[in-house]
Amino acid sequence: MAPKQVKGSCTLCGKECTRQGMTKHLEKCLHDRTGKTKAEAAPCFHLLVTARNSSAYWLHLMVAASASLKALDGFLRQTWLECCGHMSAFRSNRREVGMSRKLAATLEPGMVLDYEYDFGDTTALQIKVLGQYAAPVAPRKPVEILARNQNPHVPCDVCGKAAAVWICPTCQWEEQGWLCRACKETHSCGDEEYLLPVVNSPRAGVCGYTG
Repeated sequence: MAPKQVKGSCTLCGKECTRQGMTKHLEKCLHDRTGKTKAEAAPCFHLLVTARNSSAYWLHLMVAASASLKALDGFLRQTWLECCGHMSAFRSNRREVGMSRKLAATLEPGMVLDYEYDFGDTTALQIKVLGQYAAPVAPRKPVEILARNQNPHVPCDVCGKAAAVWICPTCQWEEQGWLCRACKETHSCGDEEYLLPVVNSPRAGVCGYTG
């Protein structure tokens, strides 16, 4: 069952917004805290990362222009995706972009990249470049979170009331696999030992992902 639209909090000022509201908020919030000239020391990109299969999962990121796509790939894996060391790729206009490329030589405002993790049970993301800024100081890390969706509330497929906390990988495709604590105890498809936790990630319930 798909989670509903959720809000997130700006890490710069604490303001709570929906994904679209956060985009508008960060335009002002970043403008107030950064420079706009490319001559300054630490150029950065503001990226919006969204899951193709659900609008509930999103990340607003500040990424150093000097970072490579490999660094962004590593961040996405650590934050949202990594389960079994699957392959991944960035693509622009359906053409793969090498992981070693620097963001400064690859991105520009308005550009959209496609990203895939795991070419079997694929988790597909879209990355939009919302802006380019010059931070007054170099980022502490190559990739930093500006805002992230809160944990989506997904109701149990069985009772429809309590929040789901477990996923049956077998039954979820029949819309009977997202289970609350009580309904998990009566679930009897035979694959209970393979139940996965509900986590704040578009990869919830896929492969062996546990967050």
